[in-house]
Amino acid sequence: MKVGGIFVVVPYSLFAVRFNSDHNHEFTRLFENWNDAFYLEEFFETHKGDLAEYWQDITVEEAVLRTRQEATRLEKRLLAIAKRGMSSRYEGLSTLFRPLHNGTQRLDPFEKSKAKGDQRQSWLRIYAVRVDVNFFIIAGGAIKLTRTMNEREHLLKELHKLDAVVNYLRTDQNDEFGIFELF
Repeated sequence: MKVGGIFVVVPYSLFAVRFNSDHNHEFTRLFENWNDAFYLEEFFETHKGDLAEYWQDITVEEAVLRTRQEATRLEKRLLAIAKRGMSSRYEGLSTLFRPLHNGTQRLDPFEKSKAKGDQRQSWLRIYAVRVDVNFFIIAGGAIKLTRTMNEREHLLKELHKLDAVVNYLRTDQNDEFGIFELF
């Protein structure tokens, strides 16, 4: 997995990675997929067992509808907080993103982070690298229907993406602003 560039989503606040193998950066990819009924139906049919294990009474059609509605709200909330965070000391992206691993006590440089949808038991996840308080780089995202990320291949891929972005940032720091491209 090789980083092809980092693109602006909200200036000075929210960025997204595009990997060499992909046409779109991760922000666009996620929200296009999460609003695509055909993509979602195929995903939930493939992972029907996981869906039934935690959400016994939900159908594939209901899961598709729930995902599309929640994705729309999550996208609006993410963009609004990213913009507000530039001028507010109280609400920035750090209020939305949490450390990837529960129980993390101290923040490391380039902390791996996650944001969830607004539902109590949301399965939507956005994975990002924290550069500063209101400065995050989206590295990927997924629909997480299992307890841990280690249980499914598509979630392991998201962990690899996070690692690739952290490694890229650590090795390409000679020009702090040269790594970001306008989109």
